[in-house]
Amino acid sequence: MNKTPLPPSDGAIRLRLGLALLIFLVASIAPYIWLIENFGYDDILREPAAAILTAFHDGGTPLVLAWFGFAMSALLFIPVALGFARLFEFQQVAAGGAVVLGVTSAIAQAAALLRWVLVVPALAATFVDPDQSAATRDAVLVVFDAVHRFGGMVVGEMVGQLLLAGWTGLTALRLWRTRVVPRWLAAAGALTLPLWLVGQTELLHAVAPAVPSIEVIPLAFMAWEAWLIALAAMLINSGWRIR
Repeated sequence: MNKTPLPPSDGAIRLRLGLALLIFLVASIAPYIWLIENFGYDDILREPAAAILTAFHDGGTPLVLAWFGFAMSALLFIPVALGFARLFEFQQVAAGGAVVLGVTSAIAQAAALLRWVLVVPALAATFVDPDQSAATRDAVLVVFDAVHRFGGMVVGEMVGQLLLAGWTGLTALRLWRTRVVPRWLAAAGALTLPLWLVGQTELLHAVAPAVPSIEVIPLAFMAWEAWLIALAAMLINSGWRIR
């Protein structure tokens, strides 16, 4: 006689979510650090397009694979967003639009990062090819700038980051209400929101120089990741005690 499997307990949900958070953090931080050390990311993105393409071509296959890993790590946020929804459902609190924001943000950022895997390598190879004419190189620079602005600045940075900020705000609010974690920890997530919003000035400054550029997005990511680390530790600890 087959037995109906029991639904996961509160402790099991917390443990799974805590582990999903840790996996996501390790998978995203590792290639990010590698890109900082080997590609000068993200300062290099403020360099002229010619310098970026030349440095990218010099990086070779390891650099392309690092970008691929970075893009795939963004998709690992989808199980995290779904895990929080399951946690709130167990607490009898509707996840609302937080799931949609989290999943959409992950897809947007992964798609934007994949330009470095599927588009930029061909552009870089053409740009550094000595047999190409000056007109061709100039055309490559125009194409790269368009891809970089739309794929990176629009899809990945502005859309992806604002969606992520929305997910963070809604999740912090539900953590505050359910008291799954201490309220001070829930509030800490909400404190990252101003950084996400202010950081958009750097994108606007590129097209509207009158807007002051305030470069705080790296700080926003570091603060956000620190918050996720604290959440993972708290969820694993409480989940273990409940089980």
